[in-house]
Amino acid sequence: MIKLKKKSKLGAGRSSNVFNVFKDHEANWVFRRTLEYMSEKAAEIGECLYVAGKINEKDSQSWIDQWEELAKKLEDGAEEALKGGYNVSAKELFLRACNYYRTAEYGALPTHPKFHTLWEKSRNCFHKACSLFEAPIHIIEVPFDGKKLPGYFWRPDNSSKKRPTLFSVGGNDSSGEEVVLIDGPAAIRRGYNFFTFEYPGHRGTVHLYPDCVKRPDMEIPFKAAFDYLETLPGTDDRIALAGYSFGGYVVSRAAVYEKRIKALIPNSPLIDVFRAQQKMLASMKRIPRPLVVKLMNWKINRSPLMASMMALAMWNSGFKDHSVPAMLKAMAQVDPDEWSIKNDLNKINCPTLALVGDGEGDELILQAKEFYRGISSVQKDLYIFSLEKDGSDDHCQLDNRTRGSQIMFDWLDRVFK
Repeated sequence: MIKLKKKSKLGAGRSSNVFNVFKDHEANWVFRRTLEYMSEKAAEIGECLYVAGKINEKDSQSWIDQWEELAKKLEDGAEEALKGGYNVSAKELFLRACNYYRTAEYGALPTHPKFHTLWEKSRNCFHKACSLFEAPIHIIEVPFDGKKLPGYFWRPDNSSKKRPTLFSVGGNDSSGEEVVLIDGPAAIRRGYNFFTFEYPGHRGTVHLYPDCVKRPDMEIPFKAAFDYLETLPGTDDRIALAGYSFGGYVVSRAAVYEKRIKALIPNSPLIDVFRAQQKMLASMKRIPRPLVVKLMNWKINRSPLMASMMALAMWNSGFKDHSVPAMLKAMAQVDPDEWSIKNDLNKINCPTLALVGDGEGDELILQAKEFYRGISSVQKDLYIFSLEKDGSDDHCQLDNRTRGSQIMFDWLDRVFK
């Protein structure tokens, strides 16, 4: 059964169309996000529905325990399959375990005793799956600022043939392993190399280096990533850069400075992070601050997954206090100019495809249109997904990644001929 709600006019980046499995919208959305990777053998509907039926959505520990229990069972099965030489079965079991550990971690606050452990288990399961693909996924580290930023590099085969490369990154709450599932297999099937790394503030990087948090000058770590990518076998100058969610802003910022980008795909193309945040809070502007805090605390107490998502955003921005008052104070202190590229859009001149879903709200659609009009690219396109046309209206096409990949790669094939 599908639950349909009136779409937000402010644009929080979430479609209102979700499975009616839980009463809480965020729990429904994360559940659907977990199921989305069925197409890449990283989820199965039967086991996911069984787990969902055992979860008390008002209790974050229930969410964590049930997903972790399923992931552990599959991880144990993967190890047994590996011992028996059943490599395909082991790979698929490790992928599902990786995805479910990630979903369990999504429900954990950064202060939860299993927050780091669940991420680590998810990453380790994915690492074990990497060598089991017909063309192995290479685990890489990008040297930057005395650190080794985690990432992956994947080629269709081990030949030295030069191919175009899709360089893809995630956003505020994705893991590096999830980014591989989003774009990696689709790239390999089409004969592209695939590359990703976790920039400062991305989940895996902050788990490894708690001080390596979000920074305005993202073009600097991206330069290091491009320098590293150029050394990898089978690559040439045909590099496309894609970014999802907050990554849509990050890759657009990188494209202002980095001329090695031969094609750009922001999904969605944020140009002003501060403005987007303020639009989301616009309905509360006339409400006294103590009442705003009370209302937001009431909301997150009813939605533990929303509480964990908000705390994650504070954690990967370097704030130790994850409370609602601390979040509102941090947002009020943001320098709007530091997190905006609206005055530099004309410096982006490579072929560009801007992607956004019509369920993401008016503000994100407006910013996508402003981005499209402002860039100097001769070859540029704006594509707005809809349920009627595409079977997708959600943030980053997390309701239909197959359609999202089709639009992106068909466009890239035309760019790279």
